[in-house]
Amino acid sequence: MIDCNATTAINIQSMLRMVGYDPARLRPHVKTHKCGKIVRQLVSEGITRHKCATLREAEVLVENGATDILLAYPAVGPLAIGLSRLAAKWPKVLFSTVIDSPTGWADLSNAVRDTRVQLGIFLEIDVGHGRTGVSELDFAVEFARMISSIPGFRFRGLHGYDGHVGSGSASDRPVLAAKVREHLTSWKQAIERAGFHVETLILAGSPSFPHHAANLLSGMELSPGTVVLHDWGYGKHAELACFVQAVAVLTRVIGRPTENRLTFDCGSKAIACDQPSGARLVLEGLENARGVLHNEEHLVVEAESTEGWAVGKATLAWPVHACPTSAWYDEA
Repeated sequence: MIDCNATTAINIQSMLRMVGYDPARLRPHVKTHKCGKIVRQLVSEGITRHKCATLREAEVLVENGATDILLAYPAVGPLAIGLSRLAAKWPKVLFSTVIDSPTGWADLSNAVRDTRVQLGIFLEIDVGHGRTGVSELDFAVEFARMISSIPGFRFRGLHGYDGHVGSGSASDRPVLAAKVREHLTSWKQAIERAGFHVETLILAGSPSFPHHAANLLSGMELSPGTVVLHDWGYGKHAELACFVQAVAVLTRVIGRPTENRLTFDCGSKAIACDQPSGARLVLEGLENARGVLHNEEHLVVEAESTEGWAVGKATLAWPVHACPTSAWYDEA
């Protein structure tokens, strides 16, 4: 269940307020909402730049009004071919992607040559998350040189995902976010000294978004994703208190194995299970229940009082992590 009206509107307005109501500062990641109606809500507010991780997400964006789409995922192998074909199909939309390896660069070069399209390119920079990205400045400068020298590519700037900021404490998060900004701006300056214009810096997952929004720099775009729907996990961050959770899973009691235990039809096929067992969801009306078992089709919890919770009673399960929960569903 997703509240695509009042609640998502609140979250979109909160995003805009944080960046001084300048929609050009936002490039929200579609990975959480994956929903055409919400994309249209964002576009109606002037937010036409978007970010995605799959070709299907890119299609949802372009079909619902996005005009500047970044595939923020290394376009290696078939993904490079698929992206170039998508760009050929929608020539009025600016498509971009990220690179951080010679293989990725070769695959993109071949794909663009075959389809004769133009793609924007962002250098993926490892700003501390340790997942993808270039970690040596000399390598980044050389990549900028290669991109700028070949027809079919437009060097647009730098992209850095700072998911590690969310793992820090409340006092650590602003410090970690500042280090990310310093990292990207220093590399921007070095690349420009080498003669290559860096038009845009893209950064900010949801946990770091408020910290970067309070320290916006020239050419900076922020790309939060989760906050569009928000979730219970990030609800613990005081700096994200203005966002409201808009996504939940409808579940029902299907069994009462003991006086204090309830079994729900909300297994790992229904809600994200990437969090530790017992910390994956919160049941409305049973917020203090303790998770006992979570299998593919069953959720068993234990509570001090289960009075009123008869078999068949429905409630909402609020996911701790919204992104992989929404990925389970084709419709909401």
